[in-house]
Amino acid sequence: MIDLHLHTSRCGHASGSIAEYVEAGRAAGLEVMCFTDHLPMPAGYPQHYTMRPEEVAPYVEDVRVAAALSAETGGPEVLCGVEADWLPDDVEFVRDSLATRNFDMVLGSVHFVGDWAFDDPDLIARYGSCDIDALWDRYFSLAFDAARSGLFDVLAHPDLIKKFGFLPSVDPRMWYEELALALFEGGCAVEVNAAGLRKPVGEIYPSLGLLAACRRRGVPATFGSDAHAPGEVGNGIGEGRELLRAAGYDSLVVFRGRTPQEVAL
Repeated sequence: MIDLHLHTSRCGHASGSIAEYVEAGRAAGLEVMCFTDHLPMPAGYPQHYTMRPEEVAPYVEDVRVAAALSAETGGPEVLCGVEADWLPDDVEFVRDSLATRNFDMVLGSVHFVGDWAFDDPDLIARYGSCDIDALWDRYFSLAFDAARSGLFDVLAHPDLIKKFGFLPSVDPRMWYEELALALFEGGCAVEVNAAGLRKPVGEIYPSLGLLAACRRRGVPATFGSDAHAPGEVGNGIGEGRELLRAAGYDSLVVFRGRTPQEVAL
């Protein structure tokens, strides 16, 4: 199995070294793992969610060294990726940042609605003063644009807005269908992300309804634990496999040099 969403202590809100993650991946029986620490954001955004600019080059080098060592010692295969935020007012900053490195995979994610990092538990109080239906609509509008942007290989945790269990009063299928179409049109895969199992919502991102909509559109899928500590590497693989099969998937994609390669589920 694969795990294509892993964070280390460099991203500022995780713990553990690359070596510890590789050892955890080996113990979990992974065949392929991809590190995806957070790409720096421009001035004006909170800087404690991401790598610092001067950390990116050492991060890439350390992952490449770990990959060579892992290959010499029987695996798993180690890939070097990054997670980049969709920042609609700073698209060129993200594009230029990605162009400077040869990543295997770029995860795109929506963590901000305006200036609000809505998935930060320290900022959860803001949910009490907002219209949840309108918030979901705005979140998905951002996700549509991210999926179509051409910046990303995979849209990570595509319904992250459900993290704390604040659910809309309306049927979300309209958003699901439009996001599936946007992913298809943008040539962007969808991530099955097990971190939701560890959050208040208690379920994988995305929901079965959204994942099934993606399958109907022919959108390929990846899997990631979104580990923020070595002990979380590979978490949720069994549940993720069940969800993928329920949605009709029988394969996943792995990105090497930003080129997708199909692997059996």
